[in-house]
Amino acid sequence: MIQRSSPNKGLVCEHCHESILRDIDCIGHHIKELTPQNVNDVNISLNPKNILLVHHRCHNAIHERFGQAMIKRVYIVYGAPLSGKTSYVRASKGHKDLVLDLDELYQAITLLPAYDKPTELASNVFQLRDSLIDQIKTRTGKWSQAWIIGGYPLQSERQRLASVLGAELIYVEATEDECLSRLFNDTDKLPFQKE
Repeated sequence: MIQRSSPNKGLVCEHCHESILRDIDCIGHHIKELTPQNVNDVNISLNPKNILLVHHRCHNAIHERFGQAMIKRVYIVYGAPLSGKTSYVRASKGHKDLVLDLDELYQAITLLPAYDKPTELASNVFQLRDSLIDQIKTRTGKWSQAWIIGGYPLQSERQRLASVLGAELIYVEATEDECLSRLFNDTDKLPFQKE
């Protein structure tokens, strides 16, 4: 998370990263949007980790109010298999965000369990992925943020994609033991049946 204040700048907007010069120009933005269903949940409504301090103008841009165009942010979330990338994105994304996950694309077009990926359909899945990447690159659509989930083990591949998309890289770290534990404790992820 961005520091809320800086010795040189004072209070800093967590959206545009510029100084907030007057207290009256600052407002708290809920990352996970408040709804009638969650407004009384203090873990959402009053949780400091769910609130960004931003300029009023940035808050209006985030919510696309008063003709403010939203700056569409793109994040590439990478790490080892079963490191928690998808869980991270589910916890961080907004209601109007676009999520690109190869595993989910396979499931969407096959209705097969996770990690059952027929190689015969790989070209179809990769064409769908490439189409969505092009839409993200050109900022096509009315999404607010885009999240691209993948392993991306090669630094050069990650950096190239981040550069092309103007994306921020987010690494989800997990130990080998944590990943294996998730594999053996989640029957949806098992490529074989437990005995």
